[in-house]
Amino acid sequence: MSLLSPAWPRRDKPPCSGPLAGLPPTSSSSDSDSGCALEEYLEPAANAAPAQQLSLYPLNSCNPQNTSEYPRSPGSSQLRIKSLLQQLPPQDCDDRYCPTLGEEERKQLQAFSARRRQESLGQGLVYLVPSARLCEKCGKRVNAGDLGVFAARLGERSCWHPSCFVCHACHQPLVDLIYFHQAGKVYCGRHHAEFFRPRCASCDQLIFTDECTEAEGRRWHTEHFCCLECDLPLGGQRYVMKGSRPCCCSCFESLYAELCQACGELIGVDCEQATHQGRHWHARASCFCCSLCWISLCRMPLLGQQVMSYHSLLYCSEACRLEKAAAASTASDSSDSAFVSAPSPDST
Repeated sequence: MSLLSPAWPRRDKPPCSGPLAGLPPTSSSSDSDSGCALEEYLEPAANAAPAQQLSLYPLNSCNPQNTSEYPRSPGSSQLRIKSLLQQLPPQDCDDRYCPTLGEEERKQLQAFSARRRQESLGQGLVYLVPSARLCEKCGKRVNAGDLGVFAARLGERSCWHPSCFVCHACHQPLVDLIYFHQAGKVYCGRHHAEFFRPRCASCDQLIFTDECTEAEGRRWHTEHFCCLECDLPLGGQRYVMKGSRPCCCSCFESLYAELCQACGELIGVDCEQATHQGRHWHARASCFCCSLCWISLCRMPLLGQQVMSYHSLLYCSEACRLEKAAAASTASDSSDSAFVSAPSPDST
């Protein structure tokens, strides 16, 4: 038996009259535009539990209308708000959250938000499925009497298992069953908006200007593509990615560049680098080489050969490692023998 969250829009019984008896209604109770008004969702109703809360109760275990018996977990409201802000970014639908927008961009955002609200926004409705049908996501059977999620904007017979009603892009459960539809799929607001507008990797706002900066498969407002440390504009400049953010070459070398294990010098942005077991070398024959025969190791990984490491030293083969270990052992034994055979000053 599927489980029900009290925060989901719900109807205990399907309509029982008319040619579409047994199908979800198309009234505002299931596909209203309330999902765009984020303020309505930031404070859950006193008797409603967050849709993302893990504690769900079976329909046959208690009265679904009596949510006072619903077990609450600490921090569940914060989790719900966090999920809402991720799935329904307020800056995607309200220019009050975008104070730096120009007048033309502001008008474009308002028109964009109104069009999405009118054409694509809906809220699913949960109730017991009157007759068996197939889930729109997994294609498996939703049995009569099981809970199903219905989204009238995608067709009155469209039905999902509750666990299948997720964003087609990020696969996260849709908070409060608020969805946007595109090409027969349901999406969270964030990923639906990105079908039509790029999102700035710095400020997380949609980009409405004619020009933007594209790098590393992501996009930025031109004025936001700058060094993460010194804010130097990087348009047309060389940069290095630090995580998911760009960094100018000067800041990268002074703050993040590694030291070569062999020569001890900085590995600059113009130098090729070799990495092995978390340590770094200049990728040149004089630094990244065998500790015994001094052969370069730079091409070994490309040829499918394994670089060996023992006591922080690199070797091109097991034979070199054993020979180096034997030489070190012999030198150690000779040193010990010399120490033992040396006369004590007190013995003379």
